[in-house]
Amino acid sequence: MNVQYCHMSTPETRPPCNSFTIVILLNLQTLPRYLLLGTLLLTSGCAQIAGNLAPRIGDEIVIAGDLIHTGRAVRLWLDSGGYDAYRAHRRDFPEIASPRDEPDQVLRFGSMRRGLTDDDLKARVRHQGWTRADLAEVIDTIVIHYDACGSSSRCFHVLHDIRGLSSHFLLDVNGTIYQTLDVKERAWHAGIANDRSIGIEIAHFGAFPTAQEADRHYLVEDGQIRLNPASVVGTSAELTPGFPSRQPLFEGEIHGQHLYQRDFTEAQYQSLEALLVTLCRSLPRIEARVPRQTSGQVKDGLRQEISGQPVAGIVGHWHVGSHKVDPGPAFDWDRIENALRDANLPRTAIRSLD
Repeated sequence: MNVQYCHMSTPETRPPCNSFTIVILLNLQTLPRYLLLGTLLLTSGCAQIAGNLAPRIGDEIVIAGDLIHTGRAVRLWLDSGGYDAYRAHRRDFPEIASPRDEPDQVLRFGSMRRGLTDDDLKARVRHQGWTRADLAEVIDTIVIHYDACGSSSRCFHVLHDIRGLSSHFLLDVNGTIYQTLDVKERAWHAGIANDRSIGIEIAHFGAFPTAQEADRHYLVEDGQIRLNPASVVGTSAELTPGFPSRQPLFEGEIHGQHLYQRDFTEAQYQSLEALLVTLCRSLPRIEARVPRQTSGQVKDGLRQEISGQPVAGIVGHWHVGSHKVDPGPAFDWDRIENALRDANLPRTAIRSLD
């Protein structure tokens, strides 16, 4: 008889049952049924106790109801201080700010991912809800944005309260990952790519057509560039030093626009790497690579999509929207792709038309 009854929710946090308990459990089949529950409770470093808090260590994200570890600090919409995109009312100043684009809109997300071509899958999801296995058949893209707000608190205010939009994850200057919706939901972050994608908004003021504009929210401290505290006062990034991971001012072409931008923080890169690895392992249809030209350069235009072929799964907003330029020319695509490669994630050969 194979019996497991330890009370922790994951193998990593589950204490071993002692030998006495194992002996008792192996003989449960000999006990009358009315003694079963009592025996389990009495033997119990391993029994679940009604009313006890279920354990969490604070690094979990939620995919179709499953709690999955990332190894980085995560605050869920369920947590105090989290950002809840499920709530129908505005979070900040409800008497002042209303969703600009859809003022009468209640929800900021869709509960069904549209365009499902498998009728069995569509019927199953409609009547039973998403499982992680079903979701893995649909999601093949993670879209990376900068939020143009400089902090996750300001980003959520703009998305939820003003614009009536959403993103699954917000990544703050100090590396904290905020999850606002279960990944199963259709967040509104990338237009036509929403049905197949997960959205991540990284706190950053953005990329600009001049170097002077790109440095508007930065200052020099002890010979190093850092985020200007005055630009994030009163936000979730207020107490974070905000030093770019790489000090130079970056510039580059995206959709024909020449742009300047400061880098993201080291904490943001580390958390993003962990989050991407977690998502790619959990939803293996996401190809753990970025869109590149045959020369090896990251594409500065739209991602190529060939019918029946897998697509590069880690993209910027500009790869799925010709009017977008985020996450900007400073974003370190090589670093991200190297981290994904080091995680030994499966990769499929992708044919290029370039």
